[in-house]
Amino acid sequence: MTKIKYFAVTLVLLLGMGSCSQDFLEMEPLTDRVEGNFYKTEKDAFEALVSIYDVLQWQSSYGYHPWDLVSNVLSDDAFSGGSGPGDRPGLNRMGKFSSYTTDEEALGLWKDRYSGIYRANIFLEKIDGIQFKDEALKDRYIAEARFLRGYFYFELVQFYGHVPLILKTLTTSEYKQSQANPADVYNQIASDLLFAWEKLPGNISAAEYGRVSKWAAGAMLARVYLFHKGYGKGVLGITSDLTVDNVPITESNIEQIVDDIINLSGHALVPNFADLWGVNHENNKESIFEIQHTDKSNWGDWGWRNGTEGNWTVVMSGFRDVSDPIYDLGWGFQPASQSLANEFEPGDPRFSVSILDAAAENLVYKPQNCYQHTGYAFKKYYPKKADKPLSNPDLNWGYNRVVIRLADVLLMGAELYLDNDLLKAQGYYEQVRKRAFGQSHVAPTLTNDQNGLDLIYHERRVEFAGEGIRYWDLLRRGLNYAQQKIDAASSASPYDETFKPATKGLLPIPQSEISISGNILVQNEGYI
Repeated sequence: MTKIKYFAVTLVLLLGMGSCSQDFLEMEPLTDRVEGNFYKTEKDAFEALVSIYDVLQWQSSYGYHPWDLVSNVLSDDAFSGGSGPGDRPGLNRMGKFSSYTTDEEALGLWKDRYSGIYRANIFLEKIDGIQFKDEALKDRYIAEARFLRGYFYFELVQFYGHVPLILKTLTTSEYKQSQANPADVYNQIASDLLFAWEKLPGNISAAEYGRVSKWAAGAMLARVYLFHKGYGKGVLGITSDLTVDNVPITESNIEQIVDDIINLSGHALVPNFADLWGVNHENNKESIFEIQHTDKSNWGDWGWRNGTEGNWTVVMSGFRDVSDPIYDLGWGFQPASQSLANEFEPGDPRFSVSILDAAAENLVYKPQNCYQHTGYAFKKYYPKKADKPLSNPDLNWGYNRVVIRLADVLLMGAELYLDNDLLKAQGYYEQVRKRAFGQSHVAPTLTNDQNGLDLIYHERRVEFAGEGIRYWDLLRRGLNYAQQKIDAASSASPYDETFKPATKGLLPIPQSEISISGNILVQNEGYI
């Protein structure tokens, strides 16, 4: 889908308007396009669908909060960084698990996801009123909207745990919503993703890169299942299984989905790990779902940050004051930790692809201007001069963000089968190891115990370094485990980032949202 469509639909929907047919465009001015004369044609439906996708790119409604960067800062893989503790203080406090309930980052993450949910809800309400020549196309649109709604809700329950479950547009008398039982939210996520798994096409053409497939829905459902099993049940205290229409989703159901993705999807590991990254390798055969960014847009600027089409993680991650022929400068956020650097085994080629070691690469810059400086930065999305945008260079870096790729599915499969099919678990695990170390590599042997799980978690940490997955993996193994790992990566000030179990790993519910609700929303534990 084209980036210009992202912008055009976003603007009019934010104004409470819509699009229309070509005839209407020729006859009426833009300001006469309202909800009453929108949602009439298949073209209208597509433009409204694109507007839901558009929210995936939002990273700065309030504060700066790219999902992967925030997730890295919360984990033992990175510190908050920046130029000092006053440079995005909300991120700094987040890294120290001492967020204020008024911090912008927590508010931005919340508002963006509910904006996407609102757009999905109104789309799902209106689409039945549109005449489709092809009912299969209508089913696809509905499945895409439900995938995106489920995706936004999953991120909400990961960050906040206790959130309102809103599945329709609200009247003014319904605005004060209470938080739902987390079990009900997880079940709705599963319902949306399972519907998408059953209805979405398996193949996405190059002209449609960025749209979700059957395989993306299945992979996300597997991720949700494991997080629900580990964190939802283990920490939040959910007692029921993940359920759709009163039918439990079993582990064997998820194993079958994982097997189908691995064996039937056509996705495959890219032979060279380095060829996963950079603008020339986007939407590769390993990528199952990635958020599309571009450096071609002139729309957004500092006055309208969500109008930008670039990946904010890129400029935020670069070292400050760099003078180098290859690497560009950035804002110095999320410096990678020594703990992560130490996790890589000697000779693992993923280290030099994932981590920029300033000393090893003789990078010329001013480390004294970088807060919580470690000498390491994440390299997968590091700003390079050859890719620098011509317009709005700070805001429009065009590196896509990979949300889920086949290596993740393989390692989820290894984890799922650890209890009941060690041979299959070993085979899935070895595929990832051998891509890194070569086909002659003899991988460690998985065992059906904590040692086997530790091997898989080690592999996940180094394979997905900088991709925002580590924190959620830590929480899946419980608060004690998360505290042990995060505290071990900490040190003396300014690296004193220690986990606060009282928060259960959650962010605070934004105070402004509690106030708007008339104090119906209840603040998460561990926050005043």
